[in-house]
Amino acid sequence: MDTVSHVPLSVGQQALWLSWMLEPEQPIHLIPMQLLVRGALEMSRLHAAVTALGEAYPQLRGRVEKIPGGQVLSWKDAPEIPVVEKVTELERVQAVRQTWQQPFDLTKGPLARVHVLRGRDYTVFLVTVHHLVADGESILILFESLRQAYEGQALTPADQVGPLVEFARRSRALADTSLGDPARAHWRRVLGTEMPPVYLAPTGDGTYLMHQADVPATLAERLRARAPELGVSYFTVLFAGYLVTLRSCTGVDDLLVSLPFHGRTEPGLRDTIGYFVNALPFRHRLTATDTYAELVTRLRLELKACYTHGELPLPAIMREVRLVGPEAGKRTRQTIFQYWHAGARAGVDLQRLVMGDCVLSLLENESSAGFAMTMHVREGSSGTLVLWKDPEGLVGAERVRTLAEVYLTVLSAIADDPGSGIAPVRTGHAGWS
Repeated sequence: MDTVSHVPLSVGQQALWLSWMLEPEQPIHLIPMQLLVRGALEMSRLHAAVTALGEAYPQLRGRVEKIPGGQVLSWKDAPEIPVVEKVTELERVQAVRQTWQQPFDLTKGPLARVHVLRGRDYTVFLVTVHHLVADGESILILFESLRQAYEGQALTPADQVGPLVEFARRSRALADTSLGDPARAHWRRVLGTEMPPVYLAPTGDGTYLMHQADVPATLAERLRARAPELGVSYFTVLFAGYLVTLRSCTGVDDLLVSLPFHGRTEPGLRDTIGYFVNALPFRHRLTATDTYAELVTRLRLELKACYTHGELPLPAIMREVRLVGPEAGKRTRQTIFQYWHAGARAGVDLQRLVMGDCVLSLLENESSAGFAMTMHVREGSSGTLVLWKDPEGLVGAERVRTLAEVYLTVLSAIADDPGSGIAPVRTGHAGWS
């Protein structure tokens, strides 16, 4: 077993650490995964499995410490990942939200915790981790390992320390040396020098909102058939629909939307739990004369170029184009388009995770990523699920529902006739001026 008990923070982790230092009580950058439990979940086996998980992936038990040379993620003498069983009279959504929104103390750790919430008519298995130690792919590794440990299998993961150290080193080299020059040149071209416009000005009442409006199975099937005809991926079609929806509802042609890049460019990172994702600031200018076919073709090329240069850490990108400070934050953190495949890892289906005599099924992915609005598309055995998240109540319920409605209309238009012009700007539409 590795004797090293700490790793340096990457540039992205350092940014999360600074964000926490500014607002330590805010429930930001948390990943809560809630699964409905059917059958008997044995608490003794669960405790043993979580203990094994923390030993195999000690970074989950970590805390941020300062040593000569900078901050590190340390798990020296770290306690076990806590497992708490709680009986509650609250409704499921309220009970889960109240539990996961408790902030972590990054100076103490562990940065993962497990709850079993037992309500009057439900049992929920809730795993909450801080983004500093995990990303979307990490969640699949975590649940795969947890299932194996619950079944009594020994966890023998690949080296965790080496890949984490190397990733942190490379992120700093890209951010601070000429190694990142090609990427910096790319982002200067993409983002330009003008400040991006505000298109989601705050109008909400501050109430946490999550609205689910899934892509119907028949529509998803038609879009999957249409995508290869257009020479693009299903993801590109869904993202194009989002851009058109934003333009149609807001009347703004120049849109900056963040897109997560997995960051796992090295083979050694495939089986590592950590924070490797990079939220890329994708900027695209639509025109009234665009057709859907023209748009997705452009997007395919632009997305490929952005992902080619996606390793440059976001803080370095923003410094390069001088998009820093509170005003820039308002304009660059308006929305993020998340696309996550809950069954992307072989042998893991979070819609039906069998653990002993019980079956766990993934429920809504609540979270707060620091954006005014998050569009979360989750692929899995249940189809294409779409969650519209307004975690701080800035956008407002009426506008969120309007966006969800228009989005499905736009997707239908792409499936029906991609050669047609993109949806026009809507005037006098409910929830928008």
